Amino acid sequence: MNANELIQHFSDHQVTSKIINMPANTVEEWHAHPWHQVLFPISGLLQSTIEGKSIIVPHNGMLFIPANTIHKSVSVTKTQFLAVYLNPKSRVNYGDEPKSCLLTPFLKELIVLLVEQGLDNHTEQMTTNLLKVLRDQIAIAKNYEIPLLIPNDRRLMAIFVELNQQPNLALTLAEWAVKVGASPRTLTRLCAKEFNQSFAMWRQNIRLVLSLQLLEKSMSIQNIALDLGYQSDSAYIYAFKGLFAQTPSQYRKR
Repeated sequence: MNANELIQHFSDHQVTSKIINMPANTVEEWHAHPWHQVLFPISGLLQSTIEGKSIIVPHNGMLFIPANTIHKSVSVTKTQFLAVYLNPKSRVNYGDEPKSCLLTPFLKELIVLLVEQGLDNHTEQMTTNLLKVLRDQIAIAKNYEIPLLIPNDRRLMAIFVELNQQPNLALTLAEWAVKVGASPRTLTRLCAKEFNQSFAMWRQNIRLVLSLQLLEKSMSIQNIALDLGYQSDSAYIYAFKGLFAQTPSQYRKR
């Protein structure tokens, strides 16, 4: 049952949900839902585009998409996410602005509770109360924006696919240019156009964002750094802090 069929089936409820699995590089083309949607990756990474703006949603983030908003999503890696659909005709006003934000432990548990309780008609008032808390928590949550990773150009995409599978590849810009059939100047220009940054910074951001998943495992920071192609854990920590404003250890604890 697809999302809109699910919504129609539970049209008299305030909330419904489903778990969606997407292999790496799967594209969910442009579509919309009559209900609001909260995307919550359980594992993996999504790059979603809403009204011309693209957003990376990691497994510790969430994305609120207002009802009838056209959007598309691409799985950066193998991704499993929980999609929660919120009835706009309920007694809760969620607003009409998309938002990506950090998923706090409380917000995560609240979403899990809603999924467990939301389809039970005997707890309708409880569900309403929880949905009001959800709305308020989304409103006060910190925005969580990560640099975009997935390019439109086919040559950059070829590089992205390889780095996604093997982030420690140490090819130079000139070597990548030969590999994908473009000049170094062309790759530099494309990165500036698509990501407003250098090729080296885009490549580093791919490694850093992919490391978010590794930090969920029991790997040491040193081994993560080496797997990503960094010469030392200190170099990885420095780069990670520059992008996420916290160290890998701080991120792991939170």
